[in-house]
Formats: sequence, structure tokens, C-alpha cells
Amino acid sequence: MLDRNISERELRRLVRKFGALHSVLRLRILAALAEGESNVRDLEVKLRVSQPLISWHLTQLRQAGFVEASRVGREVHYRVVPTALRELVKILEVVLGFTLKD
Repeated sequence: MLDRNISERELRRLVRKFGALHSVLRLRILAALAEGESNVRDLEVKLRVSQPLISWHLTQLRQAGFVEASRVGREVHYRVVPTALRELVKILEVVLGFTLKD
């Protein structure tokens, strides 16, 4: 756990993490994946967005550590990384100085 004197480095990391969530579509993708693992085609149908656009946003979410992928046969399945979201909340709590409630 970080102490109350959060470093500039940690603040920059937090900004990068939140930056990865700046898109409405990325939040929609995370919400869809929170319901369960999915491939790009299923997300394309569910969200009514083109495959290239979904793939690009999934890449951004993967690089930020919010989503991970695994190959299942010829398909790539994506899922949310719950620990990454919890870490983000913990860092935010340190920055704000109080615990966020449900």
C-alpha cells in the first residue's frame, strides 16, 4: 500500500491508467467483459462497433493492464483483470485520502 505522500512517479502512473479509460467505448468494452470472457466478434455484435475499432481499444486496455487475452483455438478471448481495477481504486483512495464506498 502506498503512503499518503504519493510520489510523482505514482501520480504519473495513475494518470496513464485513468487515461486508458477516457473513452466511452473502452468503458463499454470493460462492462461487457465484466459479464464474462468474450472474443472480438462477440463484442462487435454486442456493442455494434466495427472489429478494427474494438481491437484497437482492446489493445489500449491490455497495455494499461485492465484486460488480458488468451488464445482458444483460432480465437483470442479477452477478460477483465480484476486486480488492476482494485489497484486503481486503492491508488485513488491514497490520493484522495479516504476510502471509497460501494
